[in-house]
Amino acid sequence: MVLKELPFDIYVQILKQLPVSAHSNEGPRTLVACLQVNSILQSAASISTLWEPHYRMRYTVSRPTNELSRRQALGDDWKSLYMERVRLDKLAIKILDGIIMERDGRLERAREVTSTLSHDVWNALAAEAQCPIPEPFRGVYDSNEGKVPRHAIPRRFWARSLLGTIARSHAVKIWSGVGDEDEDKENNHAETLEVAIACLSSYFARPPTEISSRLDVLSDLCRSYLEDKNLLINPLELNHDESTLRAISTSICDFLWEHGYRAAEHTRFNAFNTRFPHWFLTTHKDTIPISLVYIFVCLARRLGISAAPVDFPARVLAIVSSPDPAVLDIIVDVFGSRSKAILSLQEDIPRLLVDVGLAPIPLTRYIQPAATASMVVRASRNILASFSFLPPMEIISEGDLHTAYYVGLTVNLIFMNDRRYLLNIMKLITHFPLDILSVLTDALAPSLRPPIQAQLLANCKAAHEDEDEASASVTLRSKQSTRIQYFVGMIFRHVKYEYIGYIYGWEVRLSLAASVNVGSMFLQPSCMAPEGWITSMNVDSLPRRRHQPFYNILTQSGSVRYVAEENIEPTTLKPYAYRQLLENASEAGRYFEGLVQANERARLLLSPELLFAYPEDNAVGEMWIKDGKT
Repeated sequence: MVLKELPFDIYVQILKQLPVSAHSNEGPRTLVACLQVNSILQSAASISTLWEPHYRMRYTVSRPTNELSRRQALGDDWKSLYMERVRLDKLAIKILDGIIMERDGRLERAREVTSTLSHDVWNALAAEAQCPIPEPFRGVYDSNEGKVPRHAIPRRFWARSLLGTIARSHAVKIWSGVGDEDEDKENNHAETLEVAIACLSSYFARPPTEISSRLDVLSDLCRSYLEDKNLLINPLELNHDESTLRAISTSICDFLWEHGYRAAEHTRFNAFNTRFPHWFLTTHKDTIPISLVYIFVCLARRLGISAAPVDFPARVLAIVSSPDPAVLDIIVDVFGSRSKAILSLQEDIPRLLVDVGLAPIPLTRYIQPAATASMVVRASRNILASFSFLPPMEIISEGDLHTAYYVGLTVNLIFMNDRRYLLNIMKLITHFPLDILSVLTDALAPSLRPPIQAQLLANCKAAHEDEDEASASVTLRSKQSTRIQYFVGMIFRHVKYEYIGYIYGWEVRLSLAASVNVGSMFLQPSCMAPEGWITSMNVDSLPRRRHQPFYNILTQSGSVRYVAEENIEPTTLKPYAYRQLLENASEAGRYFEGLVQANERARLLLSPELLFAYPEDNAVGEMWIKDGKT
């Protein structure tokens, strides 16, 4: 039987069976192919409802205002909606390709994605950030299926960088608007609190829907838990019954405890993972008071109960209120709920205040619902404080530490307008190479008071100029008067400290030549660090002192260091070490994209950025693999 003789409905039923996947576009590709076969298949593949499941599965994140405009313009034409998002995806990936291949103009490209496309291309960039990579670098959770694209490792790095830039820009704008919220509009306030705290996780390139989705799932579980205890009734009724409100408040605490959301023990109290929703909702459920209260308040609100955090001096509490003035407010100690969940105003609250050296008069000032701004600032200060008390056994990547510090500084800068936070942000910004325009200039600067805004813009202008200069810089070994022994991509062990490092750069400086006529100049490899660093590191106590090549390197843990040539000893590694490089040193993806191993030697292949910056080092690396000579 030829295909055209099949009834039309059969075609439709066949196309309904196409796989629906968030990670594969096989189904939509088949539909597109059918559009190009004949009129019958074209008509069948054009049916809007066939496209709807593919659209909903693939496009889970969007900019709400843009999505609303598309829906208003295209209605339920899911095929047209899908094609429009595909068009945006292609534009974003084209820009991503430009970022990968050319350092010049990266900041402007990132600004275009962030301002014009934003969350509408989140799913496409997230797919690029998970693309298959060469086998030596695959981790436990990396798929070995699918074709490895060109420049796969840099592609992952820059796609993740773009996601982070989009998310951080969004977070800054949310925080900047928090001070304008109408605290009298209770529902709006509760929603603002949830989103504002969730934005702490946005700095880790988390989509805006992730935290709310996790809370939705947790809320459904909590509802079932309360129903099993015959506690959940009509919110209109329970909000007028104090005993029921107290019982439900206690039961929510019990629910959290039974599902692992417990008070962190002393040894874990300062773990910085307990400060961020994407962690304390998943892997670090034993957490601190503010995090537990956040979950409690979000769940209560979803159950129709009016709840808010209390910015209490000792530790954050929760307050449950009723619209009935005859029902007294209920103060809940979520963190201490195993001992006593509901606190009395007559005994418990005064005692807690006295314990921290405060007079419990007037009492009411300490038990008011907290403004969102105060909670975000308190959360950010907890983040910054955690750096002074990191548990010694805590395994934390350098990238996560930088990101946590970045978010803590940013929140305090927005709400406190203290230039000290700004100075530290500018020291940190090199770890977030696409943020200068999109996050700092476009999102953060407008939220600041004029003097600090002007300083930030001046700093961003200088950083932008530095980036433009660096993007045009080409360093040639052949132009050096002193031999550069090692090359970009070299894997080595530090002679003295024995850590593993990866060379991603080396520097030169203009110096007077001692061996030629007075006044002549030549480029001499030398330590380019500030004099204070040279002194503190005892560089001149080295046999070759400061006048030797120095190399920019990444360590296995992701830290950036500056190493003298005489302290470098080439080495090879076990297979697992290369996997750990990308897991622990996320910035490695900016510089390297592959591995060559032969003759008991190994080197990392250079990204397009390093191939441009050090055009002669690749050939030296090839020679090193071949005969061990550089």
